[in-house]
Amino acid sequence: MCGSSRLVSARGVLAPLGAAALLLATLVTGSPTAVADSGLHIGGAAVDGRAEPLGVDAARPLLGWKLNTESRNAMQSAYQILVATSAERLAHNQGDVWDSGKRRSDESAGVPYGGRRLSPRTRYHWKVRVWDEHGRASAWSAPSFWETALRTPEDWEGARWIGPSDPQAGAPLLRKEFSLDKGVAGARAYVAGLGFHELRLNGAKVGDRVLAPANTPYDRRVLYDTYDVTKALRKGGNTVGLWLGHGYGENFSRYGFRWNGRRQAIALLDVTFTDGTRRRLTTDPSWKWSLGPITADDLYDGESYDARKEQDGWDESGFDDRSWESVSVVDTPQGLLRSNTMPPVRVTDTLKPRKVTELRPGTYVYDFGQNIAGWAGLSTKGAAGTRITLRTAEELNADGTLDAATNRAAAATDTFTLAGTGRRETYEPRFTYHGFRYLEVTGFPGTAGLGDVRARVVHADVPSTGTFSSSSEVLNRIWHNNRWSVLNNSMSTPTDTPVRDERTPPAMDVQAYRDAATREFGMGSFYAKYLRDLPPGTALPSDDVKAQYPDMAGGQVTLAWTLYEQYRDRNALETAYPDMKRFVNRNAAEVPGLIWPADKGFGDWCPPDHGPQANDGMGSPTAGDCTSEVSLVNTALSYQQARAAAKAAGVLGDRQDARHFASLAGRIKNAFNARFLNEAGDTYGSGRQVTSVLPLAFGLVPAGKVDDVGGQLARTIVEHDRGHLDTGIFGTRYLVDALARTGRIDLAMTMLHQRTYPGFGFQLSNGATTTWEQWLYRSSMETHDHAMFAGINTSFYTVLAGIRPTEPGYRDIAVEPQIPDSLDQVSASQETVRGRVAASWKKTRGTLRLAVTIPANSRAVVRVPLTDKDHRVQAPTEARKTQVTDQAVAYRVGSGTWVFTVRAH
Repeated sequence: MCGSSRLVSARGVLAPLGAAALLLATLVTGSPTAVADSGLHIGGAAVDGRAEPLGVDAARPLLGWKLNTESRNAMQSAYQILVATSAERLAHNQGDVWDSGKRRSDESAGVPYGGRRLSPRTRYHWKVRVWDEHGRASAWSAPSFWETALRTPEDWEGARWIGPSDPQAGAPLLRKEFSLDKGVAGARAYVAGLGFHELRLNGAKVGDRVLAPANTPYDRRVLYDTYDVTKALRKGGNTVGLWLGHGYGENFSRYGFRWNGRRQAIALLDVTFTDGTRRRLTTDPSWKWSLGPITADDLYDGESYDARKEQDGWDESGFDDRSWESVSVVDTPQGLLRSNTMPPVRVTDTLKPRKVTELRPGTYVYDFGQNIAGWAGLSTKGAAGTRITLRTAEELNADGTLDAATNRAAAATDTFTLAGTGRRETYEPRFTYHGFRYLEVTGFPGTAGLGDVRARVVHADVPSTGTFSSSSEVLNRIWHNNRWSVLNNSMSTPTDTPVRDERTPPAMDVQAYRDAATREFGMGSFYAKYLRDLPPGTALPSDDVKAQYPDMAGGQVTLAWTLYEQYRDRNALETAYPDMKRFVNRNAAEVPGLIWPADKGFGDWCPPDHGPQANDGMGSPTAGDCTSEVSLVNTALSYQQARAAAKAAGVLGDRQDARHFASLAGRIKNAFNARFLNEAGDTYGSGRQVTSVLPLAFGLVPAGKVDDVGGQLARTIVEHDRGHLDTGIFGTRYLVDALARTGRIDLAMTMLHQRTYPGFGFQLSNGATTTWEQWLYRSSMETHDHAMFAGINTSFYTVLAGIRPTEPGYRDIAVEPQIPDSLDQVSASQETVRGRVAASWKKTRGTLRLAVTIPANSRAVVRVPLTDKDHRVQAPTEARKTQVTDQAVAYRVGSGTWVFTVRAH
């Protein structure tokens, strides 16, 4: 958009040269009508992982696409990208911003833009074509685009931060009328409102994002949102409105990013008319404000709304605002204004209640059947001044009343006061959210029914990328519950819980479940934003002492590598690398002998409590002892973090650093075994499960001792722990991986299927629809919606289905499923940056059938397991056999679907 007036004048200059330019473009790029015969079809065009994004702030955005074809073994051998200043130029193959030329490469994800410097607030049009492995060209992709962000204060065209003249005003309404005398071709609104904002134009809310802007460390960064408001504007009179909320009350956790300032906003409305001219409207002292119907709003305590205070038409032209006051120009926040590039927080689903119970006259309890993050919506009719109270909780007491123990000090209460219009009135909160399954409604006029309330599911709108199913309903429900827990704790940052008075970034939790999250959902831009909020070695507020703990802060080191491994996000890796390097080197220098001390950290956080307060898993308000095996776990994690730094350095071309960190990892491994491996060489440290799980999963066990350690771990599980898990968040994440490595996948299945305490099955037996914070039902620190144990979902994909990237971005893939005796079928798929990868197997009457799907432009090694030494594999003729052992036969395959059958010889 920016520069369109310059483009008009430029077209006049270029007009006489149009025919010559088109001829030149045809010579360089080929005829736009040429028939392609490669059989490759291009889709999924993305910029920084987003389709046709607005507000792109990277200087060199990363471009990507996916290839589709009906043929097998299809690979890309080259690509050509065109970027143009207009759709017309692109249609004529004129890459006036960037023409990459034909580049020999099979890369189709994370391809850095390589053209001239990008201008702010500008739309760029692009497309790509590729050549297959035989040198045949595809057709050009469908045209796509991206728009750049505002970069400097000058780009805001003089917009000022404004707010109500009364600093204590609750949730004020701000408005400005303006007139447009021409037809609108395009318009963008750039808005930041603190603590929260809702943008309105001509009587309606703009867009569908909620709880905007995203939460950040406000002393460093304040995010603004970009809205396409083209269709909301009209020729003639228009009105823009901003509704501001606070959200972050005085009781907001000291470990979270809390906006401490007043309610304030900055906005720029940039309009391009059909004749190519432009007009810009900004926040300035001419705006007016008034109090609105929201009388209180707080993320923990809830929202109060008095419909009698509504001002109908306040966001429309012609409204009488003579009683409104002029806004004040307020101080600019300390943090720099930056574009919000993470997925918007949205209402993603609406749930109907499954049951309603009238506890006493006028008090009803609704059960939505699922623990969610979000709020309740209400519709009713009644007299003016009728006050309805909505209170939420995760559980019920035996008498059917709300059990709000896991809310802790969060009141989780919304109130709605009716205006008494004589018609049905509707309400749902704007500037709060809750974690809940049950809703108590008090003061409802008349008799409440199932149709009067709805639950609104709210979280970052990350796409679902993973599917899993098996012949075990227990595994399916564990998978389902863990997915809900990840979503409910993915707001504008990851949160520890949506329920109680906390909801702060849980760096330790994310370290335990990030591998699952990035398989289940498209978390690339979500985690990239989080990594900018909390780089390696950066402490949460009021938490400096933990900034160097491998278990707490070190997860950001491995998260940066995960973003590259899963999404080829080189920009995130480059940005994070200096802090990765500093973090790992500092710990190596400050930790004597490379062995982490036992009094600094959390270790395998929240393993089962086996004391008398456990009460067979039902627990008590004083149960729960969460710190476990700190020295061993943190030393193992420091090894993993050194390896991540080594891989990052290798990708970024720093060979010296790569050698340094690889050597450091080797020294940590040697120190780890010298300190923790017993003389018999079959167990580590105290012998608790995690002490061997992490060494086995991380590759810390000396090669000759793997079977010994695995055997002793199995004996500990069976004889000491009666077939139950005894792990916290890290031990649980890697439990299946460790047992699979030593051929004990069936023991892992036994542990996951236990219905008694401790375990996932115990949670399911007690009605869990999301994963608990501790294995106990009740403890001294408990919610029933925590994602930190959800990491085990990773193994459903990587072990049971066997899908793993062996090169970042899934260019090369391994499919090596483990087949437990106790399962008859497993099916899983992942939508990767190169396309869909899937693996499914099924056992029937002594026969194993394995089907594998590999996307175009990827290749794989499929390791087909032999369930008996007498079994043989029937494979497609194009699958190339590469290795045969007593346990499996390996084949190299390309793209397409491949079916292998294993049966007796």
